[in-house]
Amino acid sequence: MPGGGHAGPRALRFAYLVAVLFILGLLVVLAWNVLLPFVLAALITYLLAPLVDRGERAGLPRVLAILVAYMALAGVVLGAALYILPQAVRQATEVTGVLPELVRQAEMGWNHLLKAFHEAPMPLSMRRALTDSVRGGETLLTRNLRASVGMIIGLVPGLIAVVISPVLAFYLLKDLRRIQGRFWHLLPYSWHRVVYRLGRDLDRVLSGYVRGQLLVALLVGVLAGVYCAAIGVPFSLFIGVVVGLTDVVPYVGPIVGALPAVLLALSHGFYSALWVVGGFALIHQLEGAVLAPKIIGDAVELHPLLVVLAILVGAETAGIPGMLAAVPVGASLNVLARHLYRLLVASRPRPKLHAPPSGP
Repeated sequence: MPGGGHAGPRALRFAYLVAVLFILGLLVVLAWNVLLPFVLAALITYLLAPLVDRGERAGLPRVLAILVAYMALAGVVLGAALYILPQAVRQATEVTGVLPELVRQAEMGWNHLLKAFHEAPMPLSMRRALTDSVRGGETLLTRNLRASVGMIIGLVPGLIAVVISPVLAFYLLKDLRRIQGRFWHLLPYSWHRVVYRLGRDLDRVLSGYVRGQLLVALLVGVLAGVYCAAIGVPFSLFIGVVVGLTDVVPYVGPIVGALPAVLLALSHGFYSALWVVGGFALIHQLEGAVLAPKIIGDAVELHPLLVVLAILVGAETAGIPGMLAAVPVGASLNVLARHLYRLLVASRPRPKLHAPPSGP
């Protein structure tokens, strides 16, 4: 086939690259606990590298530019630690103290609703349908409560990685130019164009999702905390922190984050809990219709069904960290698949169609 000799080596090189990336990804999954500090360090490097490069272009030595970026990050973290964190911890401790009473009130309200339901006159078929719906809701609530507890427990082993990762990220940022130069030196020259385009598209997808998702989660957490404070729900700061942290997990996170707010609102009555449910529904509708499209846009370029599938696979293989990494990993695989398609299929020249011979 004409041109096949040109597309073949390019496709083969790209297939080798995909195989190497697949093996590296498999190693990360298998040795996740050991590699977690390095993964977090790579994430910090990825997020701070543009700021460091900008400082270096402004005339700062690279080490000083890194220190300035770290000081800016430390200022944000220190501000949160001095103001938000103590109050959130205090409110979390108070929530633990009032939790038994909230559970007792919820149980009393639930028993009252069951009594009214059984005493209400209604057709048998409707009663059965409502009973099945209630049982399904109980199962869903229990599953979400277990997921929220598992999410909290799953964050504990990562504390050591959080402490170590900034030190590793400093060395990565310091030697980033050398690492990049070494990478391009080891890579065959004929691969440079393919790898550069692949890296450019991966960077566009990952930067659009990671930075955008963090900003959206921050805005959603602020909106949830302000809304709960406005309607008189106690521990609004604690609720805002929980909602912001859980919002980074698509689909599942908003449900898990709303549970503490609903339980705390029950201390003010059933209708207060309904106000919380309605307000949170509006906040997440605003997130889906305005915030996420404007901030994240179409960066991930994944169908919602594929997003749900990626989250389920991530939860099954790596738990909470797998759920957090599911969407960016799925988006990266989508970019790899598109590049592979262009190399194997789209780059092939189409055969020319000859007109049929004209009649006598």
